[in-house]
Amino acid sequence: MATILGLNCYHADAAAALIQDGRITAAVEEERFNRIKHSAGFPLESIHFCLGHAGIDLRDLDAIAVGMKPIEHVQEEILQILSGRPNYSRQIQKRLDAVARFRDVRALLAREFGYPKDEIPRLEEVPHHVAHVYSAYPTSGFEDAALLSVDGFGDFCSTMLARGTGGDVEVLDQVRFPHSLGILYTMVTQFLGFNRYGDEGKVMGLAALGEPVYADRFRQVVLLQENGLFELDPSYFTHPVYGVDMIWEDRVPYMEDLFSERMIEVFGRPRHRYAELTVRDRDLAASVQAVLEEALLHVLGRLRTLVPDVPNLCLAGGVALNCVANHRLRESGLFENIYVPPAPNDSGTAVGAALAVSRTIQPEAPPLRWTNAQLGPGLGPEEIERALEGSGFRYSRSANVHAEVAELIEAGKVVGWCRGRLEFGPRALGGRSILADPRRADMREILNTRVKFREAFRPFAASVLAEHQAEYFATDQESLFMTFAVPVFEEKRADLAAVVHANGTCRFQTVSAEYSPDFHRLIAAFYERTGVPMVLNTSFNENEPIVCTPIDAIDCFAAAKIDALALGDFIVRRG
Repeated sequence: MATILGLNCYHADAAAALIQDGRITAAVEEERFNRIKHSAGFPLESIHFCLGHAGIDLRDLDAIAVGMKPIEHVQEEILQILSGRPNYSRQIQKRLDAVARFRDVRALLAREFGYPKDEIPRLEEVPHHVAHVYSAYPTSGFEDAALLSVDGFGDFCSTMLARGTGGDVEVLDQVRFPHSLGILYTMVTQFLGFNRYGDEGKVMGLAALGEPVYADRFRQVVLLQENGLFELDPSYFTHPVYGVDMIWEDRVPYMEDLFSERMIEVFGRPRHRYAELTVRDRDLAASVQAVLEEALLHVLGRLRTLVPDVPNLCLAGGVALNCVANHRLRESGLFENIYVPPAPNDSGTAVGAALAVSRTIQPEAPPLRWTNAQLGPGLGPEEIERALEGSGFRYSRSANVHAEVAELIEAGKVVGWCRGRLEFGPRALGGRSILADPRRADMREILNTRVKFREAFRPFAASVLAEHQAEYFATDQESLFMTFAVPVFEEKRADLAAVVHANGTCRFQTVSAEYSPDFHRLIAAFYERTGVPMVLNTSFNENEPIVCTPIDAIDCFAAAKIDALALGDFIVRRG
């Protein structure tokens, strides 16, 4: 049995994953342990968890895989730096430092675990976008698939078109620095005053409140090429000259502003993060969203011509977190089936890198279909009781936690739900969730102002019983990991006021009894009481990483105004 440890390291969303005999047995982001959102650096705690969960030692591994290959295209990158950037010696030194840092992974692990370096398993570097597509293709269940990875940059590349056949990946085309749809979206996100790392989802939510009146101007920023790819007009950006620098102090990732003076000349002054949102801001969000979708469809058309005989598409890369665009791609009909894994962002490269190396070591491993993202730490009964005893809250063991929580939700209570293993990826999928009644028109305001402390325009997702999905959502395809925002049937929208966004859509999770039996049981209990086969589901956190441990859950319950907490088989009540 081949055992591979995969890492996303020295980058935001640091993570580790363990592949055993071609199966994902553990995966977790470092932020869940150190409580630093999008934590950057090296994922030591995540590594310790993965090994401990499997009951193995570091030396038992067949290989360690990292989802980055800094030497990839390094000559081309240095030539780019020399041709157009000031301070080029500093930029080149940074690239060489990155190469050296990855070369030092084994030495770091030797120091951490106290072993001689020659006893540490070999290190395999997997190109960034290859790791992305391997996080999606082998986990999709498809034998043959078209593959598309789109993000900011990784190894000098922003977009990769590929084909997966019989478990192997063939790279067909790429878009390289300085052209990037991910950078475009991040630049506008920063321009709109959302300058924390990972704020792009706010622009996606805001877009529904605006009109794409600036779309023609953005079509001059993103130039679609006859070959089916695209280029950026570099005058709107700073990165073609100064590079893209991710800074992290104390593991908090941050990117310098990417918009240039030209962007300000055309669109006006950038919004301050605490300023009121204007009509212009909403329309800018709607416009960049519309042009992003057009560009993705353009690239997808190119991919369709390269693989004309394949009905399946696998999407990965940070841009694949844009669930609105994902639905647009699916509705285009270019591919019959579209799959997005639970962690298409950089944390997922830990899984993809490990699966890529596993394929070379154990090509006979059986096909994999990723159906449940709960791959992190679980909740031990003794750990739960110790945490509760020291909490000062009133609690009791429930004889039927599903029925009791369903009753609380029906009564209008906001309930923290913490059961089973922690999810991998940015979405709460029934392991660490905050749940509420999707019917209540006031629930969105309650959650945004009293619990989540976030912008009022941001929508909430829903988790629906698989057997009732078709009654509410205009799609016949499942969404196991909340990766699609789909129109809700118009006659149903008034009944789901808390989860239907301004444009009539809802990001939803398909919950099946086969793949998520515990969460399915809860929603079924709510359905029995109300006739509504879904619950509002948002991540169990408050401007911090999703909770991991019982103590994390209790701390969040205490800080946010959540009415009750289901922690394993215990229910905690406020007051």
